[in-house]
Amino acid sequence: MSELHIRHLYHRYGITEVLADVGLDLYAGETLALVGPSGCGKSTLLHIVAGLLTPSEVVMQSTFRGVACVFQEPRLMPWKNAADNITLGLKALGVPKAARQRQAITLAERMGLSVEDLGKYPHELSGGMQSRVSLARALAINPDLLLLDEPFSALDIGLKGELYRQLEDQVHRHGTAVLMITHDLMEAVRLADRILMMVPAPGRMVYEFTLQQPQAERSSNWVYQTTAELMQVNEVRIGFGLAEGELPVQSSHGHAQHSGCAV
Repeated sequence: MSELHIRHLYHRYGITEVLADVGLDLYAGETLALVGPSGCGKSTLLHIVAGLLTPSEVVMQSTFRGVACVFQEPRLMPWKNAADNITLGLKALGVPKAARQRQAITLAERMGLSVEDLGKYPHELSGGMQSRVSLARALAINPDLLLLDEPFSALDIGLKGELYRQLEDQVHRHGTAVLMITHDLMEAVRLADRILMMVPAPGRMVYEFTLQQPQAERSSNWVYQTTAELMQVNEVRIGFGLAEGELPVQSSHGHAQHSGCAV
């Protein structure tokens, strides 16, 4: 089974410590959500896992092979049409053009894009369509590990729901592991198997919540009630600035843990 283990991760920008003694585990087929306020180092941590940033210190072991990222901004190549953006990774892997085109059509259908949309350039696509292309590009290489940096935050509720379903399908069909960051606690409750609460100054983990209810059985009422339950947790309230209090600097995996029951 593919897995990721991080211990004693520190990162500094100059003299400013942005991550301190961070630790986490992630396994194939699991979705882990990192939540917390702005400035707590969520994106920095994701960039380190993606290999886009070298940490100051870390003990990290990963057996995931294919890694794909989806960011809040779609980051499409403006000089390539939607089909070529979707198959960018496949081209890098040496997949023949005809096979890439077939894959682009298949993924477009999954994402609710038409064959005509595949010939359009990013400036001709709406924001929602660009987000679909961005997710399709990540899924095209069938990654073992999918990293999500708030890709749904600017989308309307209907489109969010569609892309949530695509993400859930990818996890269930292919056993993809997902590491996602979000400001939206309800989104984390809807999608994740475990939630890690981060706080800033320096960025660190202070609380872990395991969601026992299978994703397929999570009704809207369950999501609302579980989110409300989490919002009563002291570490969560302090972390989001909803209550006064001091949170100690914890060592790797020294955060409080709780298993959520079905409501």
